[in-house]
Amino acid sequence: MKSAVTKHARPGATGVKARRGFSLLEVLISLAIFMTAFVALSQLSHNGMRSAVEARLTTKAILRCESKLAEIVAAVEPLEDVTDQPFEDDESWTWSMQTAVGPHADLQNVTITVNYEGANQQASTSFSMSRLIRDPVVYEMAAVAAAAEEEAALEGDGL
Repeated sequence: MKSAVTKHARPGATGVKARRGFSLLEVLISLAIFMTAFVALSQLSHNGMRSAVEARLTTKAILRCESKLAEIVAAVEPLEDVTDQPFEDDESWTWSMQTAVGPHADLQNVTITVNYEGANQQASTSFSMSRLIRDPVVYEMAAVAAAAEEEAALEGDGL
């Protein structure tokens, strides 16, 4: 016959109480793992948002540079050096233009720089774009020469 002690004992228990929960060490280790993962994910989120802001500002700066260069090519803006002029639609954006002699006599190298100064360094951007443009003086000289030829032709026909 079996004794009373072995009759009521649970299978697998050998006189030691069975564990019913987590120890303090296990809780602290799992909490440390969770906090490390949380910090890493929050840092990734912050970096992603900062990169999105930088990309948006850089895209706006590129579009503003292209727009200002198109105005210069169309002779809406004079081909003269300009420093820190605000844009008409948003005065937080400024633009500058530097002109230099190009590789040929009738070309000008035009560099447009667009700046945005935000509340902090991360919300600020600057972008420059260069383009070779025909010197407007060449067009004026050609127009004067064409007008003189036409006038000379009209005077020669009239006599």
